[in-house]
Amino acid sequence: MPTRMKLTSVNLIETLESADYQEFYTIFMEKRHHRRELISSPLQEENLVFLVKTGRVRVFLAYEDKEFTLSVLERGDIFSTHTRAFAQALDEETVVLTAQTEKFGEMIARYPQFYLIIVRVLGDLLKNSITIINGLVFKETHSRLAQFLVQAAKDKGELRDGEVLLKLGLNVEELSTILGASRQTISQILNDFYRAGILQKIGRHTIIIKDLHALKQVNKD
Repeated sequence: MPTRMKLTSVNLIETLESADYQEFYTIFMEKRHHRRELISSPLQEENLVFLVKTGRVRVFLAYEDKEFTLSVLERGDIFSTHTRAFAQALDEETVVLTAQTEKFGEMIARYPQFYLIIVRVLGDLLKNSITIINGLVFKETHSRLAQFLVQAAKDKGELRDGEVLLKLGLNVEELSTILGASRQTISQILNDFYRAGILQKIGRHTIIIKDLHALKQVNKD
């Protein structure tokens, strides 16, 4: 499972801000959203494309009382409002750039090299979704959490004397939402990892992975 559930290493904001794509950048309008505010929903009539400029955006499906997180978008990630998914701001100051899908398509036609970047993003989204579905169906919660932390260590952990300093940027509630589990379950599993000496908590959103090998073994269960 991807660490931040980020789609791709390609940062579209940085690409658009380059001199080659200044005209492309002008079709976007900036919108600001507060934490937990919905950016888009399946009932939305406008057909828009949006890019995350600052903050994080959770993309999820909702069925009755259950929610399934597909991705957490960060700066440079792209998504469309014309889907069956919801998009919700995770941070207090989340800024997105929006454009009409039709105008976006016209610009893609004029810049075919940009189209290749979009294909990579969509391919990563499909891969990410399949990974999440596989985890929800075939893995227990403790294995999903271990998988998430192992991938996080790989993607943005800092190796220090055989241990990994990991700034998750997520609280227990956000982590439970992403992993499709209750807050109580995630909190209990984290406490089990702390007591076993696998993890050490050093801040609200920061942990030390003291035994990465043990965490990988949990992921295999």
